[in-house]
Amino acid sequence: MSRESSLSVFVLITFQIVFSINSSTSEAKDLTAVLQQGLTLSFPTAQVSTKDFALQAAPAFAGAISQAVTQEFPHASVAPAFAFQYNPALSVFERTTSVPGPLFSERALPLGKGQLNFGVAYSYIDFSELNGTDLDNLSSSALLLDPTLKEAVPFLRAQGLFAAPIVLSTLRTKLDLQVHVAVPTLRYGITNDWDVSLAVPILNTALRVKTATIPVAVAAPANNAAYFYAKRTDGSLPDVGLRKLSCSTNCDQFGLAPVELKDLTFIKARNATRILSSARGSATGVGDIVLRSKYRLWDNGLGGAALGLNLQLPSGEQKDLQGTDETHLSTFLYLSQVFGERIEPHLNVGIDFNADEVDRSSFLYAVGASFLVWQQLGLTVDFIGRSEFNGFSVKASQPLLAGVQLDKGVSGQCTTEQPCRVSADGTVKVFPETIKRNDIVDFSFGVRYGLGTSGSLFFGGIVPLNDDGFRADFIPSGGLEYTF
Repeated sequence: MSRESSLSVFVLITFQIVFSINSSTSEAKDLTAVLQQGLTLSFPTAQVSTKDFALQAAPAFAGAISQAVTQEFPHASVAPAFAFQYNPALSVFERTTSVPGPLFSERALPLGKGQLNFGVAYSYIDFSELNGTDLDNLSSSALLLDPTLKEAVPFLRAQGLFAAPIVLSTLRTKLDLQVHVAVPTLRYGITNDWDVSLAVPILNTALRVKTATIPVAVAAPANNAAYFYAKRTDGSLPDVGLRKLSCSTNCDQFGLAPVELKDLTFIKARNATRILSSARGSATGVGDIVLRSKYRLWDNGLGGAALGLNLQLPSGEQKDLQGTDETHLSTFLYLSQVFGERIEPHLNVGIDFNADEVDRSSFLYAVGASFLVWQQLGLTVDFIGRSEFNGFSVKASQPLLAGVQLDKGVSGQCTTEQPCRVSADGTVKVFPETIKRNDIVDFSFGVRYGLGTSGSLFFGGIVPLNDDGFRADFIPSGGLEYTF
């Protein structure tokens, strides 16, 4: 197949993928709106509006998630397995080494003058943790004083009073976030020492957010303690302050004495879980496009040193968690050398300059080696890292709900024979976790099998070694590439 035909195939495939994306069914609202809806709680006693918090926090959290998505999927997994050099005596291009190149990093060897490489990689990211906490169980550190109005019963009906049990609940937020990533890449060798590439990531992101109160303990019946509410003229129950454990207004006329939490005993609650908010959505689109350039500075036969320059364009939609909405310019130094036609150690170091927020630029590195284990079969391992100069900040005022700590901790220890008591006051945040410094340290591995003399089929994976920010337990990746 000619180079012109190969380029046409790349353009056709990319067009078909983008066309299918634009034609696919999607949610009416963007995923930032889904996140916002999932963080807005129907809770009458918040000291600060949870809707205001959600409006501020959702875009910030979307930015942090988009950053994690963009940084986690391996663009470099579509790098060519082999480099080529023209042999004028035979008028053919020959492979310079039999050792397949790395998957998630770069070697110093350029592709070769006039060579055109096309590849497609696929990765699946199932985010499972935020700062080391399971996304399925983002729970508050204190117990929420939960006015369960649905369980209110008439009390002194003639005076229009209703009573509801005093329930202590955990506030739990559950996040489900999955990303499918396909990355078509085209690379071309301008000279024997210089090649350029274009990577167009295509992402499908799915998000579900659910926040609920999980009852932990309830005031023991012997305490005869309950919330009291004065009925409005329209028949509805009014909101009450979190610490008002008697009626909401004019308590004295009903002969109701205030009740202090510290005087109550609590047993295990059997109340139903209450869903405060729930939202879900998905989106498909093009992510942040990456342009790459690599120039070999020093040639040492089957190795040497090369300078890399990467430009990441803000083409992905941040509202759908598919782009950072930032322009990044990265400079790299690539070092590699083949020894004994079997092993090729490599080292990448670089600086990622964030053009929109320079103080959030990062130091990047990758160190590892590729091995030829049997004929066309290669193995590669890498340690990959990103260290941010400054962390991602979420600028939003968290609504605080009044909460408490129990002396016996978990609900299973609060029994009728040995009830719990309140040991300390506390506060409960609407969203229990915050975005911290997002440094990345990963271990990656992969296998590559040569297809003829010019292509390869590969599979690999990334295993996080730290828990900063949004992380997945394991990121599988695979694909194929071929040089024409």
